[in-house]
Amino acid sequence: MALTQQQIKILKEQLLSQIETLPEDKKAEAKRQIETLSPQALELMLKQQTKKREGVFRLIVKGEIPSTKIEENEDAIAVLEINPVSNGHVIIIPKIPAKSSKDLPESTFKLAKKLSESIINKLKATSTEIQTETKFGETILNIIPIYEKPLNTNSPRKTAKKEELEEIAKKLKEEKPKMELIKIKKEMSSNQPLKLKRKIP
Repeated sequence: MALTQQQIKILKEQLLSQIETLPEDKKAEAKRQIETLSPQALELMLKQQTKKREGVFRLIVKGEIPSTKIEENEDAIAVLEINPVSNGHVIIIPKIPAKSSKDLPESTFKLAKKLSESIINKLKATSTEIQTETKFGETILNIIPIYEKPLNTNSPRKTAKKEELEEIAKKLKEEKPKMELIKIKKEMSSNQPLKLKRKIP
């Protein structure tokens, strides 16, 4: 989206106001650089500032930060935590930021329940702990697999390697083999005489 002349003027004025406290020699150089900024350079600067204001979870939802996605529904995405509490730790991020657990859509809890069952069945966890957590100004859901001792979001974490996450994702996404019904057609042999039921008059 190209900036209008008015937007360019406002942006340059904002940038000039930010250099007021600089020493005179540096201020003159900064002023010259701001005044010679092209509309494209200003637009790029504006985009970068907007991106900085966006939280990590927003960038994961948009796909701008790589993640190991397990599943998604209309309201949320489920990805593997890169600093897990335990093997298979999943976080569910709402597509629209939630400020508190009350703002989380009902479908995020349904997704958590479904994934919990999958973690227990496919990763052989004894149970799971589903907990809300607020960080980066947003509330998300954690599904923490329990193998031996009780764990929660405050338990020690480790850094997972990309390969480990991909292996866990593969297990969680694995479909159960579907049973197929095979119909066997009994074909009549051409050299056998055709037998008809005898009619009694």
